[in-house]
Amino acid sequence: MIHLYDDAVVKRFREILGDNSIMIVPPERAKDVKAQLSDNDEIKFPLITLDRTGWSVQSNRINWSASRMGIADSISSNNKANILHAIPIRINYSLDVFTVDKVSADEIYRELIFYFLLHPTLMVNIPYGLDTEHVFNLFFNDDIEDNSDTVSHVDNGVLYRNTSTLYTDDAHLFANTPVDIVTTSINLETKRKREM
Repeated sequence: MIHLYDDAVVKRFREILGDNSIMIVPPERAKDVKAQLSDNDEIKFPLITLDRTGWSVQSNRINWSASRMGIADSISSNNKANILHAIPIRINYSLDVFTVDKVSADEIYRELIFYFLLHPTLMVNIPYGLDTEHVFNLFFNDDIEDNSDTVSHVDNGVLYRNTSTLYTDDAHLFANTPVDIVTTSINLETKRKREM
């Protein structure tokens, strides 16, 4: 289930930045992967990587009724129901922007921060026979760290690297329990007394 959130986040970054090479990959591997994606093994900058750094169950937010008993998600015409079970989780991401100058990195972050401040909402399709959509929000943490000294020189210039962290605490682990709905048919017949 968690990889579906990853896919939705990567898709949104690709849409915003117009770059199909953005993917979930650790920053140490970014240059190798980017070179493999290009036609002549040439790395083009800016280079942006996203990495899921971890996730956790939000046990203080668990709705025990929703996780154990479930909630009816849909009822079909043949008296079957899908019972949705949900456990809230938090997913953490690390975003690295590699550029050949600081101005480019600053501009990319400016665009991203404004975009996600105004449009934090993303959507993921839930499988497991539920065929429904779940809306979640993606937020930037406050700090953007300069990690330029942790990367090597590129040809004749310096490679700059800025790192920020993002998170969603609207994510869930979902499960489905299909059940039969028991119906009862009642036939009420009323009779009138004859007037005398």
